[in-house]
Amino acid sequence: FGRVTDEVNALVQHLREAVSDVGEKGRVVHIAHSQGALVTYLAAEQLSPSVLNKIEVIAFGGAAAIRKTKNMPFHRVINYYATNDPLLLVVPPAAQALKSGFNDDEFCFLVPRLGNPIHDHALLGPTYAQALEWEGKRYQTQYQSLFYRSVRRPLSLFVLAIIHAFLLNLRALIKKILQDIVLPLLTAFAGAYHLLQRAGEHFSEAIQRFVVRPIVTFWIAFITVFYNIIMQKKEGEEYQP
Repeated sequence: FGRVTDEVNALVQHLREAVSDVGEKGRVVHIAHSQGALVTYLAAEQLSPSVLNKIEVIAFGGAAAIRKTKNMPFHRVINYYATNDPLLLVVPPAAQALKSGFNDDEFCFLVPRLGNPIHDHALLGPTYAQALEWEGKRYQTQYQSLFYRSVRRPLSLFVLAIIHAFLLNLRALIKKILQDIVLPLLTAFAGAYHLLQRAGEHFSEAIQRFVVRPIVTFWIAFITVFYNIIMQKKEGEEYQP
């Protein structure tokens, strides 16, 4: 019935750590869907009864029907199936429970919302989503105190209000910093860059006017004079009849 894979071994390790984290009086609520139910079943075979006794399994359209037995003494097990779920064709215990008239506490069969076996099999589709929502409310009632449930929403709204006010003030502060500090600095830098650019242009023009041109003029004059001297000397050495 299935085989042990890396996913199975990883789940075994995860469930052991989760049970250890919640402590002696804690419970681990494990949700599985489709093939995940088969992985859960194979992982449960490797867990001790003391660990399994602290785990609740909620399976949706499982590729394996998970039951609470002597060898697998889960704290609670529930298998949800849409009545048109294609997995019912390959999971005999689930199909038998459906035919028996829903007299099994570990199975809950749901009326399909979409009428499409593939879409109704989806965990977050409307068929299984209703059961998932109900399980969430059960979890709150079962494991969260009345005080916690009473103050959680007002406290959450209060925290959200504080965060909202902080973000508004932060936005105003950032806007003020941009307007009063960053923008003037950018304007000053742009002006300074423009001045440096103009100064560079003037400096380049001055270098050409007072350095480059005089040097070029000097060398042209020097070469001209030197050339004339050589030519005069050459003419003096030549024979003239």
